[in-house]
Amino acid sequence: MYRILLKLQDLILTFEKEFSKRKREKNIVDFSDVEHFALDILLNSSEVAKKYQDKYEEIAIDEYQDSNLVQEYILTAISRKNNIFMVGDVKQSIYKFRQAMPELFLNKYETYQKKENKALENDLKIQLFKNFRSKQNILQFTNLIFEDIMSKDLGDIDYNEEEYLNLGANYLEIEQNEKIEINIIDSVTVTENNEEDTMTTRKTEEMQEEENIADVELEAKFVANKIKKLIENKFQVWDKKQETYRDIQYKDIVILLRTTTNVAPIYEQEILNLQMPVFSDSSQEYLDSIEIQTIMSLLKIIDNPIQDIPLVTVMRSNIGKFTDDELIQIRLADKQDNFYICLQKAKLSVDGILRQKIENFLESLNQWRKEQEYLALDELIWKIYSDTGYYNYVGLMSNGILRQANLRMLFERAKQYETASFKGLYNFIHFIEKLRLSSGDMGAAKIIR
Repeated sequence: MYRILLKLQDLILTFEKEFSKRKREKNIVDFSDVEHFALDILLNSSEVAKKYQDKYEEIAIDEYQDSNLVQEYILTAISRKNNIFMVGDVKQSIYKFRQAMPELFLNKYETYQKKENKALENDLKIQLFKNFRSKQNILQFTNLIFEDIMSKDLGDIDYNEEEYLNLGANYLEIEQNEKIEINIIDSVTVTENNEEDTMTTRKTEEMQEEENIADVELEAKFVANKIKKLIENKFQVWDKKQETYRDIQYKDIVILLRTTTNVAPIYEQEILNLQMPVFSDSSQEYLDSIEIQTIMSLLKIIDNPIQDIPLVTVMRSNIGKFTDDELIQIRLADKQDNFYICLQKAKLSVDGILRQKIENFLESLNQWRKEQEYLALDELIWKIYSDTGYYNYVGLMSNGILRQANLRMLFERAKQYETASFKGLYNFIHFIEKLRLSSGDMGAAKIIR
């Protein structure tokens, strides 16, 4: 493989050289550049390194199990060799795919000495083995599972009594007796006929993504039904404030997911299907919620009505109240032009109720377009809520309290945005679109108490 790898090395170095050249031309750097520039300065200038060694009395590093070599060299270069304090847990290392090197942690973990064994020249190891978040039954169950599955070969560490999670919190004895429950859902279909194996394998490869979604839906249905049973059966939970058991409430229950982007909406829908309230803290779900999409579409056509998708979105919503058949009639008024022109032409060619709906819709849209020129953005948004009755309407939908909270938060965000340097409807729309594309910080409203 040597000759092939040599060519690959040349390709990578050539690309890096050209990529760096292009970035310099645009006067930009990325995060990796900043790291390596800092490393180059510290390794090539003992004077700069000495300056920072004198400046920092202590260097504290969190999540050390996910450090990489570049970070290790930078921090070592500015340290005095005896003033670095590292905190980590190799059992929580999840960033190898980002070049994290848990072996940096492991090397120190295995060579540093506990206080009772430490000689003067040894580095000190302090084991923080107490867990302050969980009850004894949870910790015992966790230790039981991981003692059997985590080893040097799988997890980089032998999970034994030295690695156990030990109770650190002060729970009452009455709280420690609750049962631990684990549910395993077997979603694998076994082929009955061996002759179908090849076809089944091919089908599995082609439909893997669909089957994964089906598995998530299966889990979500199970969880939703489990919650419903807990509530209906008045499962007893310990209330710390009242120091007694009470009936479980929805706010006592939380669903932890490895990823929320595509999975959380499925769980949310299954819970809503059983007429239960649900809150999901995801910025993408917030921006994709029907109430935010509808209002943002309305803001877009107030800014510029010649946008077919936002216009039709508003017309089909409870704000416009147009049916699909009515939208087809409007489209037939002019098959070539944009939908806004079709709307104006249809006003002259259709009769009766549809004409009145078109006139009312255009009158409201024109009024909001005039008002956006002099109203503050938050005032315009709240006036839209009031004029359309849309705020009250979403309150009657499933999970209505959260939907109304989402609309209030959009109003508050618009108010905050107006206090910043950028102003105006156009800039606000683009700000929200950038958040959507970058998965920015605009999580759903908090309604849990």
